[in-house]
Amino acid sequence: MQLGKKIRELRFRRGLTVQQLADASSLSKGFISQVENDRTSPSLATLRDLARALDTSVAYLVVEDDPPPFIVRERDCAQVMDAGRAQVQILSAQPRRNLEVLMAMLPAGGSAVTDRGYHHGEECVVCLDGRVCVANGEHRVVLEMGDACHYDGRSPHTVQNVGETPARVMIAITPTSFELHPRAKASATGVAREIEVGNPG
Repeated sequence: MQLGKKIRELRFRRGLTVQQLADASSLSKGFISQVENDRTSPSLATLRDLARALDTSVAYLVVEDDPPPFIVRERDCAQVMDAGRAQVQILSAQPRRNLEVLMAMLPAGGSAVTDRGYHHGEECVVCLDGRVCVANGEHRVVLEMGDACHYDGRSPHTVQNVGETPARVMIAITPTSFELHPRAKASATGVAREIEVGNPG
């Protein structure tokens, strides 16, 4: 998609007039019109101003292709069992991109355990059901349903179900680094059967 067309479509989506975009980006109305009609090429500094006013990134404005979203159907999710007895679904695109999203079902007393317990980058845990404790280095935080915890992945960390009922958490990791212990991997069928009968291990 051409740069000018992309800027115009983003402006329409944000509900902005040319004058409003000009005011928000500290550029002239005439210049905005020239850019949208591909009659001039904005500098990098100008692109930054436009991206900020349109609530997007310079990278999005200049990238030539606009790849479609990657859809992961529930029936197609890769499922594994990790060493902490958590049923883990990989929700993000395969092969891996820059962001990894996991859904983990933790039985009472179970935890989400990786091979190393740490990684470079960041991690965010959202408690969807139950009650979990996030241990990050020397810190311990208890999350109830709806709570979230964002931390540096370089410190050793685990997520453990400290409630009496199964817990469900969503985990976002960037950059991708999720690795299960080789002994922890199991077939999706075996995982589903264990969860179904409520076997804690």
